[in-house]
Amino acid sequence: MMTYCFESRHQSALCGQSPEEVVLTNQYIPLSIAENMEMEGDGTRSPNTLEDTLRTVLLRNRDQARVVMMLGPAGVGKTTTMQKMLLDWAGREELEEFDFIFPFAFRDLTLLEQEMSLEDFILVQHGHFTSESLAVILQSPQSLLFMFDGLEQYQYRLESTSHSALCTKPNQSAPVSVLITSLVQGELLKGASILITARSTASLSFLSDIECNHVQILGFSPPQRKAYFDQVFTDPKNAEQAFQYTEQKMGFYGLCGNPVFCWIMCFLLKETLETGDDLPETLTQVYVQTSASIFRAHNLEEGRARDLVLGLGKMATYSLGNSQLLSQKDLADSGLQQFLMSPLLSAFLFLYGDPASDNCMFSFISPIVQEFLIALLYYLDITWSGGESVEVLLGKLEGSVKFLDVFLSGLSDAAQRKPLEGIVGEFSKDRTEGLREWLKNTTVQSLQFLSYKRPLSYYRLLHQSQNPALVKEISDSQAAGLGRYYSELSAWDSAALNYVVMCCGGRDELHLHSSLNITGEMTLHLIPAFRLSRKLALLQCTLSTASYVHLASVIHKGRTVELDLSYNRAMGDSGAKALFEGLRDCSLQILRLPVCGLRAACCEDLASVLALPSTQLHVLDLRSNELQDEGLIQLCRGLRSPHCKLQELRMTSLARAFDCNLTDACCEGLAVALLSEGCSLTELDLSLNDLGDSGVLQLCEPLKFQGCSLEKLRLVNCQLSEATFRELGAVLRSGNSRLTALDVGLNKVGNTGAKYLWQALADNHCQLEHLDMEMINLTDGSLEDISAALKANTSLKTLVLKNNILTDASVPSLVQLINDSRTIQKINLQYNDFTEDVFEIFETCGRVKY
Repeated sequence: MMTYCFESRHQSALCGQSPEEVVLTNQYIPLSIAENMEMEGDGTRSPNTLEDTLRTVLLRNRDQARVVMMLGPAGVGKTTTMQKMLLDWAGREELEEFDFIFPFAFRDLTLLEQEMSLEDFILVQHGHFTSESLAVILQSPQSLLFMFDGLEQYQYRLESTSHSALCTKPNQSAPVSVLITSLVQGELLKGASILITARSTASLSFLSDIECNHVQILGFSPPQRKAYFDQVFTDPKNAEQAFQYTEQKMGFYGLCGNPVFCWIMCFLLKETLETGDDLPETLTQVYVQTSASIFRAHNLEEGRARDLVLGLGKMATYSLGNSQLLSQKDLADSGLQQFLMSPLLSAFLFLYGDPASDNCMFSFISPIVQEFLIALLYYLDITWSGGESVEVLLGKLEGSVKFLDVFLSGLSDAAQRKPLEGIVGEFSKDRTEGLREWLKNTTVQSLQFLSYKRPLSYYRLLHQSQNPALVKEISDSQAAGLGRYYSELSAWDSAALNYVVMCCGGRDELHLHSSLNITGEMTLHLIPAFRLSRKLALLQCTLSTASYVHLASVIHKGRTVELDLSYNRAMGDSGAKALFEGLRDCSLQILRLPVCGLRAACCEDLASVLALPSTQLHVLDLRSNELQDEGLIQLCRGLRSPHCKLQELRMTSLARAFDCNLTDACCEGLAVALLSEGCSLTELDLSLNDLGDSGVLQLCEPLKFQGCSLEKLRLVNCQLSEATFRELGAVLRSGNSRLTALDVGLNKVGNTGAKYLWQALADNHCQLEHLDMEMINLTDGSLEDISAALKANTSLKTLVLKNNILTDASVPSLVQLINDSRTIQKINLQYNDFTEDVFEIFETCGRVKY
C-alpha cells in the first residue's frame, strides 16, 4: 500500500508555489547540484544530476546503512525534490528497489516529546499501517528508505551517542532524537537507507563518526531557469524579456538559481510588464514592490499594515537568535495575535497546523524575507532595541544575516522605499540619514586599508543605495583610493564596482588583480566602467574566452589607451584571437601580454592588426610567451608596414621557465624589418633568448644606417661573445646609429670584450646615455679603459657595472671619475668584491650606488 499526503502550503508572491502543486501538476524542473569530482570504484565519475546522484548513492552497497545529506538554502527545492521522489516511487518510475519509503518532517517531530519505540514512531506519522504489517515490513531493512525533511527545524539536538545508549530493536523505547540517531548510525534497522535534508552542515555533528554522502543542491542552472520562465509566462516574448532582465539585473546576487526567487521575479515582472511600471533595479526594490503588491491585494489600512510589519520584524529578530520554529506564544509576544486568522499572515509565514490550536507552529518563509522585515523594523520603530545604531545592529547580528545591510542600504533611498512607505507609513528620517553617514564613513575608512575585499563589500551597499551623489562625495575625498587594486571579484562585486566607477564618471586607471574565474557575465557587468578607464589592468586573472570577446568590444572605438593582461596564462591563442579583433579600430596605444600562454599561431593575426592604418598601438609587451622564431618572423610582416606605429617591442623571457625561445633564425627577418622604410621601432628587448653571435651580428647591420629608428636595445644574456661586442662598438662609432641605451649584461665577455664598448664611448660619434654591463666578468684590469672612456664621453648618464669582479683597489679612481664627470648622474656598482673599508669613499659621491 503506497499512500502519502503531499505537503500543501499557501501560495504567495514571496514563498512560491507549494511543493504539492509543483509535483502533482507536472511542473517540476530537475535541479542542478555541485559537481561531484570523486571517482567511483570502477574509475568512472559520479553523476552530477540530482536525481541520478541520489539514486546511485542510495542503491550502492545495500548491505550497509546509506546516509545521504541533501543540502541547500531555503527555497532551493529540497522539499519539492523529496516529494517528487515519492511520487515517482509510488508510480514505480524511480527507486523501485525500495519496497517502502517513510517520509517525516522534522518540525512535526518536535511535538513528539515522549519516549516511544520505532514502531510506534512510524505509526504516529503513518497511521495507515497496522502494528502487525509494520512488524513484517521492518524485518527487511535493506528495502526501506527513511526521509527526514528540514533538519534545521528540529528543536532537539541530534548528537553522536555512545553505542550503549542507542536503540538496536524496533520495539525498544527511547526519545525520538535517539531513535533518529540510532537509525542514522546503523544500530537500528541496519541496512536501511536514510535521506536527510538541511540548509547547511551546521547541525551535522552527529554524523561525524559515520560515512555520509553530501549532495549540495545549486538550484536552477541558466537553461533550467529559462525553462522555468517559459513555463510561468504564457507569452514567449514576455518570458524571454523577463528571463534576460532577471539574468542581467539580479543574476549577480547569487539568488537566481533559487526556484522561489525565480517565482518572485516572475510574479513581479508579470505585474510590471502588464502595468508598464518601472522594473526593479535592485534587490531591495524586488522585495519592496512584491510586499507592496501583497498589501494592496489585501487592502489593509496604514495603521494595521504598520502594526503587522512591526510585529513580523520583532518576531524575525527573535527567531534569528532562538528557533526557526515559532509558537503561538512567540506570535502573541510580537503583537501578531490580531492577525492570526488573516490570510495576510501566510504571505510572510508558513503555518503548520490549525491556527486555532495551541500546537500550531510558524516559520518565516525564507531567511531573506526575515532580514527584509528586520530592515523595515529598523526604519519604522526608532525605539526598537534601544534605538541602537546601524553599526551596533549589524555587529550584534553578524554571522546570522546575509542581506540585512543590503536592505538597510536600499531602504535608505526614498525612491526605492516609496511604494511601501505609502502603505506602512513614513520611515525615520534620522535613521535614513544616519545610514547614509555610516555608509560614507565606513567606505572612506575601508579605502584607507590595503585589503582588497573591504571596499568591495561597501561598494555593494553603495550600489544598493542608488545614491550617485554619495558615491561622488566619497570619490572626491578618496580620489586615489577608488583607483586602487581590486582582487577576488564576484559577479556581485563586478556590478557594484561598475556602478561606483560610473557614478564617478570613470577613472584614469582601473586595476583588477588576481581575480580568479572572471566569467563573461562578470566582464559584461564591467564593460561600462572599462570603457571609461584610460588604463585598464587585469593582472593574474583567469578570464573566460567570453571575457576576451567583451574586452575586445571595450577597446574597439573606446577611450582605453593602455591594457595590461600580464600573467593571464590561460589566455592562449583563442583568447588572443578574440581580443585582437578589438584592436582593428581603437585608441589603444599600450598592450601588455607577458606570460599569457601565447604561441606563434596568434602572431599572424597580430601582424595583420599592426599593418592596419586604424591601429594606434605603440607598445607591445610579449615577454615570456613561447612565440619562437616563427612568431617573431610573422610579426615582422606587420613591422614592415608603412602603417605600423609600433615603437616598443619586448620579447624577452622573465625566467627560463617561460621562454620566448628565439634563436638566430629569426634575426634575418627582424633585420629586414628594422631597415624597412615604414618601421618606427625605437625600443627592442630580446633578452634571455639564445640569439648568439650569428643572430645579433645580423641585427647590427641595420643599426649602422641612419634610416634605422632603434634607440634602445636590450640583449641581456643572449650568449654573446667578443665578436658581437666588437661589432656593437663599431655600430656606436659609425656616426649613423641612433642608439642611446644598450643593455648587454650577463654575456661573459670579460675585460677584452668590454674594451670595444669603452672605446666606442670615447668616440664623439657615440650617443649612448645608458649602458648596462652587469655580470660580464669585469675586473680591476679594465680600469684604464673605463677611465679613458668616461673622461672622453659627453653623453653617458647612467652606467651599470654591478655583479662584476671589481675590488677595493679600483674604488678611488672610479669615484674620482664620477665626481669629475659632468654628465654621469648614476653609476651602479652593487655586488662587486668590495669590502666595508671603501664605503666611506663611496659616501663622498652621491651618484654611486654600492
